[in-house]
Amino acid sequence: MKNLQETMKQLQKASESLSKLGFDPDHPWKALSQMGQVLDTNFWENISTLNKQTAQKTAAAAAPNVPPVKKGKKKTKEKSMRFGQVDDSHFSPASDIFQSEQMVIVSCELPGFDRDSLEITLSDQRWLEVKGIIKESDHQGFRTQGERSYGPFYRKLALPVSVSSKGMKAQYQDGLLEIYLMRGRSANERKTTFKASL
Repeated sequence: MKNLQETMKQLQKASESLSKLGFDPDHPWKALSQMGQVLDTNFWENISTLNKQTAQKTAAAAAPNVPPVKKGKKKTKEKSMRFGQVDDSHFSPASDIFQSEQMVIVSCELPGFDRDSLEITLSDQRWLEVKGIIKESDHQGFRTQGERSYGPFYRKLALPVSVSSKGMKAQYQDGLLEIYLMRGRSANERKTTFKASL
């Protein structure tokens, strides 16, 4: 604590010395030279010491007070819900929607999905449903850590503008499914379902 008080006093003296410096606009270099004398190596060492002490106190205050682990009854295994999971039977892939003057592009992350299972439905020209199945890995029996989702997926997206099912295209590359829809309304188009072949 004594070091901290001494450091603070020395910094206060340096601050007072700086405030007393005279500045002559015709000869600014003289003031810079005086500042160099006040802000010497000792000044910067004091700043460093103060910074280290503050960091140590902050770290000590921020350290969590973790109680010791007690042995108790075994907890029943809970089934974890993965990110984007709709329910126990379906998960919802992460998706982006892009819009240009001519079209709307929907992009879904679907690494390893069964291309023959893809079904796309356009309802009321503003709702897009994408569903299918993500295939399980061939190495499933050897897995030691599991983070990816497998099985049926389903995603219903509200589109920003009305689109037409005419000219709709789907493309799958590098784990991304992209669906291209032309903007505009078509008369009497309520619901259209496609089995996309990729």
